[in-house]
Amino acid sequence: MKIPYNKPFMTGKELWYVSQAHAKGHLSGDGSFTKLCNAWLERRTGSHTALLTNSCTAALEMAAILIDVKPGDEIIMPSFTFVSTANAFVLRGGIPVFVDVRADTLNIDETRIEAAITPKSKAICVVHYAGVACEMDAIMAIASKHNLLVIEDAAQGVMASYKGRPLGSIGHFGALS
Repeated sequence: MKIPYNKPFMTGKELWYVSQAHAKGHLSGDGSFTKLCNAWLERRTGSHTALLTNSCTAALEMAAILIDVKPGDEIIMPSFTFVSTANAFVLRGGIPVFVDVRADTLNIDETRIEAAITPKSKAICVVHYAGVACEMDAIMAIASKHNLLVIEDAAQGVMASYKGRPLGSIGHFGALS
């Protein structure tokens, strides 16, 4: 028996949607379906602006550009994460500063963040591992106290929340997948 790999799930309207996108000249990019999805994400998360990218990696790279990471800037992040989290900032010259994770959530240990802050710290990048939220109230308070930006890597947190707030919408920037 063969196990199908990457077989797309179809509900019945996909080919019609593709034909509509093609008829409007936008199979990818900033077409009408992209705009509908952006608007849905904005409503669902309460975010001011949602922008679709091809991956969470691309969204993190864009966040690094938008926060103007310069060579030598330190970005605090969990020691347990996918390489793209660090690479997004390293590509701009940033230096990842790894903080241990909590044994109960595998998320960044918010009680260890302040010890990692230096005058070169620019941001805290949290990762909501397996849809489990980081302790965002504590993290946002630390960021505010030290004038740091917070980027949420919520690649694994789509439709998950922290105290009723969608993951990816609490920090200054959020990246979903």
